[in-house]
Amino acid sequence: METVWWVLIIILFLLAYAGLVLLALPDIPFILGGFLLYHFLIDNTQLGWPFWITVVFFTIVLFVLDYVAGGLAAKKYGGSNWSMIAAVAGVLIFPFFLGPLGIIVGPFLLVFLVELMQNKDTEKALKIALGTLIGFLGSVFVKFLVITGLIIWFVILVFL
Repeated sequence: METVWWVLIIILFLLAYAGLVLLALPDIPFILGGFLLYHFLIDNTQLGWPFWITVVFFTIVLFVLDYVAGGLAAKKYGGSNWSMIAAVAGVLIFPFFLGPLGIIVGPFLLVFLVELMQNKDTEKALKIALGTLIGFLGSVFVKFLVITGLIIWFVILVFL
C-alpha cells in the first residue's frame, strides 16, 4: 500500500509544477498535500517542526503572492491603486475565457486599459502593464524555486 501513497505523492508534486502555469491548479497546496500524505500515511516522525513551520509559512506567502504580485508590480512601475485591482481581476477572470494564456493577457490588458482610462499616455500605460507582466513572471519563478527547495528538503529528510 505504501507504493500507492508514494505514487500519489509524486503526482501531487507534478501537479504543483503544472500549477505554476495553469491557474486552475493550486501549486503550493499540492505540495502541502504531498507532505501531509507522507506524514499521515507513511511516516509521521521524519518531518519535524522546523519543516512544518517552513512549509506552512511558504504555503501562506505563495498563496498570497499568486494574487498580488502583478498588482504590486503595477504599483511599482507607477500604476494606480486601480491597476493593482485590475491585475488581480485579470488573473482571476481571464483564464476562464482564454485558458492559461489568460493568466498573462488578462492582467496586462486590464492594467493597460485602466491606466489609459486614467488619462495616462499610451507609453506610460504600456510600461505599467509590462511591469505587471514582469511581476507575474517573477512570481512564477520564485514559486518554482520555493517548490523545488521544499521538495529537495523533503527528499533529504526522508531518504538521507
